[in-house]
Amino acid sequence: MKLETTKGGETKCWLTPNESESLIQVAQNRSLKHHAVILLGLKCGLRANEITTIQPDDMHQQAGTFFLRIEDAKDTRQGGDGKTRDAYLPRSVEHTLLRLQSNEGIDENETFLPVTTSRIRQMVMEVAEDVAQEIEAGEDHPGRPNDWRKLSSHDLRRYFAQTALLRKDMSPSVVMTVGGWGSMQALEPYLTQATPEEVAEEFQAVGWN
Repeated sequence: MKLETTKGGETKCWLTPNESESLIQVAQNRSLKHHAVILLGLKCGLRANEITTIQPDDMHQQAGTFFLRIEDAKDTRQGGDGKTRDAYLPRSVEHTLLRLQSNEGIDENETFLPVTTSRIRQMVMEVAEDVAQEIEAGEDHPGRPNDWRKLSSHDLRRYFAQTALLRKDMSPSVVMTVGGWGSMQALEPYLTQATPEEVAEEFQAVGWN
C-alpha cells in the first residue's frame, strides 16, 4: 500500500490488487453487508453516499451486461447539481447484492443498505481494522497494520479508478461515464500516479540495488 499525504493533511491510500483481495476476503468473513459495501467501492467505484441509495430495481441489463443505476450522483463538474449514471455491475457484485436481498427480505424499491453515509464509511474502517488486527495476529495479508488503519471509503473508489485506467488500460471516457467523473481533469490524479507494482517493477528492471 502506498500512502500519499496532501497539503490539507489528508492521507490517500493506493491499494494493490493483493490488498484489495485481502480486504474482500476479510469483509466476507465479517458480514454480507460489509462484503457488499467493499465490493461496491472496489469493483463499481461507488461513493459512500451512493451506496446508501441503491435498490434492487436499480440493477438492469444492457447488451448482455449488468449495470447499476445511480440516481442524482455527485456531479464533479464545476457548478453541477448532480446527474444520473449507469455504473458497471460485475457478476460477483450482482450475486452478492442478490444474496443480500434474499437474506434481508428487501423489496425491489427498498435500499440494500438503509444506513447513513457515515455508517458506510465506518463499515469500511471496521473491515480495514480487521485486516490490521489479523496481520498483527500473524495472518498473511500484505501491508502494514497502521497503514490499513488509515484506509477510507474513498480509497476504494481510488482503487477502482487506478485499476481501470492503468492496470486494465481502459478508455478514460468509459471510466468517466461509469464512475461519474465529469472531466479529464478529475481523472488526472489517477492517470499520473504510478501503481505500487509499476514502481517496484521499474526499479527491479534497472537493477537498482
